Amino acid sequence: MAFHFNIAREDLLKAAGSQQNITSKKGTLAILSNILVEVEQDHIVFTGTDLDIGLKQSIPAEVFEKGVLTLPAKKLFELARESGSPTISFQEEEKNWVKITAGSSVYRLAGMVSDEFPQFPDYNRETMVELDSTAINELIDKTIFSIAQDKENMFTLTAALLKKTEEGDKRYLQMISSDGHRLSIMKREVDESIDRLQLNPVTLIPRRGVQEIRKFCEDRDTFRMGIEEKQVVLEDDDSLLIIRLLEGDFPDFQALLDVLTNENIIRINRLRFLESLKRINLFTEDLFHAIKMEVEENMIILTSQNADFGSAKDKLDVEYSGDPLTLGFNCRYFIDALQVMEGDTIEACINSNESPCLISSEEDEGFLSIIMPMKL
Repeated sequence: MAFHFNIAREDLLKAAGSQQNITSKKGTLAILSNILVEVEQDHIVFTGTDLDIGLKQSIPAEVFEKGVLTLPAKKLFELARESGSPTISFQEEEKNWVKITAGSSVYRLAGMVSDEFPQFPDYNRETMVELDSTAINELIDKTIFSIAQDKENMFTLTAALLKKTEEGDKRYLQMISSDGHRLSIMKREVDESIDRLQLNPVTLIPRRGVQEIRKFCEDRDTFRMGIEEKQVVLEDDDSLLIIRLLEGDFPDFQALLDVLTNENIIRINRLRFLESLKRINLFTEDLFHAIKMEVEENMIILTSQNADFGSAKDKLDVEYSGDPLTLGFNCRYFIDALQVMEGDTIEACINSNESPCLISSEEDEGFLSIIMPMKL
């Protein structure tokens, strides 16, 4: 049956924007760049997938005729974005063409039949737990920057590790990420309902999946979440997001934490350190962003050099009374960590001239960053 409905521009723009993030991935199946549009009694169900991530949304609409068709996600988003009309009308015509009317503008958009559109995965609603969006947002914001890019040889580093931990009578959700040169750990206290969330022995959420979870949380105070053997599921009353998990092992980060001792603690004003690093980074080489860090009594001297442009040097007052240290680091790694941290003062623990740097703050409970040194 040919569908006919009216939908609010803002609703269409928001839904098509979310779907476009998923369907924009280049794939072998042409229909994966389309959204499945299922017109029901008083709402539209939009579904998009790239076979790794799937999103289903229920949007209210004024429905005259029900029907099913797939339409290009990118064109729907662009059309809604540029339209000046508060309401957009869709009417299916012959041979899968759709007439779209938005104010004085009329478009004809080519659709595709839904027969080849992939089946949306099944999931078990019984195992789902309600979570606070702010808790998940904080886990993601403080770890996503150090998830490895897709070109990384160790493919499991292109995902974040999700864990549950207990300390006394307190329960925590923990997210860990590493690109092989740095490690970020964030844990957030949650209530006892987390006991019902069943995690796999290793639960690895791919980088793009983590990004979609972050977007899913933006407009919600709470949502329901479930972890199954091969997928993570998020839902509320109007939306359903399913992400395929990665399979494999994550490096033993606990072993690295165990060998780092709290010796040679440097206490630094976070914002002054961040501003200094940004200045020094102007004269680093583009590929490695290498800086030299000399630590003396109550002082850090930062230097960088660029073969084409010159050099930079900056001094920073700190609290430190240990032995002098001279180290090399990737400046960007420090900047990334400091930008997501909270509090005025950070603690940097460095055991020797060749050891990693562990960054934490008493004012940012649950966050740790470890940055591996470079040879200068």
